[in-house]
Amino acid sequence: MLVKDSKFIISAAKAEQWPDDEIPEVVFSGKSNVGKSGLINALCNRKNLAYSASAPGKTRLINFYEINGVMRMVDLPGYGYSKASKRETKLYGKLAERYLTERKNIRLIIQILDIRHDPTEDDLHMIEFLNTIGLPFVIAVNKCDKLSKSQAVNRARNIAGMLDIDPDTPFILTSVTAKRGMEEIWEAIDFYCFDQTDDDNNETE
Repeated sequence: MLVKDSKFIISAAKAEQWPDDEIPEVVFSGKSNVGKSGLINALCNRKNLAYSASAPGKTRLINFYEINGVMRMVDLPGYGYSKASKRETKLYGKLAERYLTERKNIRLIIQILDIRHDPTEDDLHMIEFLNTIGLPFVIAVNKCDKLSKSQAVNRARNIAGMLDIDPDTPFILTSVTAKRGMEEIWEAIDFYCFDQTDDDNNETE
């Protein structure tokens, strides 16, 4: 998709603040400082659409961004931030869980991992949760520019072996700096947000 217009809509602290319509949404999930906001910016060719902080744990609300007036990207609070209080962690976790289980607009989840590190316990729990709720998701292994090409391929292979995912789950190496993997992610977004809708409409007709 060629992004011609992208804008911030709202930072939602509760379900009542979620946009009330049927526009499809693509969700970006991952631990704190894994690059969710940066990936949104790269996909939209914007530097500061989504707030990308150097310090982890800054995305504490659910942030909605409208793309071309036909879809939204949704930035979930990052999990696994060690300096967050137990109360904050529980609050953000419940907010994200309610969104993922109740929101009818969700078409695809981009689950982001850091290629430099093995998946954390929180990462594994999140992927288990995604398997349970049955929503389509892809794995984006981010920050691959930090490694050589051969190192990145080997790390991606090792990480894939640690995950309990369907073999057909898209596994995409991404880099915000090098703009790597953006085309593959857009292909997944187009398929789940628009191609599926077209197929459903054709069946109805």
